[in-house]
Amino acid sequence: MGKTMIEGKTKAERTKSLIFESALTLFKRKGFEQTTIEEITSNAGLAKGSFYTYFSTKSDIIVEEFWAIDSYYRSIAPRLVQLPTASEKLMKFTEYQMLYVRDTIGYETLKVLYANQVLKEGSDKVIVDKHRFWHTYIVEIIEEGQLSKEFMNTLDAQQLATYFNRAIRGLLLDWNIRSGSFDLVEEALQYCKVLLLGSLKN
Repeated sequence: MGKTMIEGKTKAERTKSLIFESALTLFKRKGFEQTTIEEITSNAGLAKGSFYTYFSTKSDIIVEEFWAIDSYYRSIAPRLVQLPTASEKLMKFTEYQMLYVRDTIGYETLKVLYANQVLKEGSDKVIVDKHRFWHTYIVEIIEEGQLSKEFMNTLDAQQLATYFNRAIRGLLLDWNIRSGSFDLVEEALQYCKVLLLGSLKN
């Protein structure tokens, strides 16, 4: 019985992954709006109805990708614990973040993610969700810097993290607009060091 349940779960995860990867591939090739659910499942070699077992709408694929990105960010956080200052933690987190975006996500997928979030109505969007690990972890690092007097405390850490992440999104958007024509990691480290950390420090 337990074995059957494990096998069933593994098959379900595999099916969901097939749908997810098929959707992202087609979004990059055809565009989000132009891709149909039937095309997604057909490209994955599955029946159309299988899509609704795992996702309600195409936009759920986008949300899933953002949470997958957050899962990666969560996985790298323990590597930063031993760094002595908040500034070094922000720099190293930024480096890992940009390596992941550049080498794993790529500007074509990033373009799909950003376009979807821009076109989605309202302000309640996963890209700016303050419950995301991306945001809460930056808040934590900034709070640490404020306690050690390394960073300013004239604004609270939540607000400073919002500004920091807004600036990082601006850099990612610029890289996207320029079709990945500059080295994202190198540029991000300079950007963080010269502009962002300079603004945070006392």
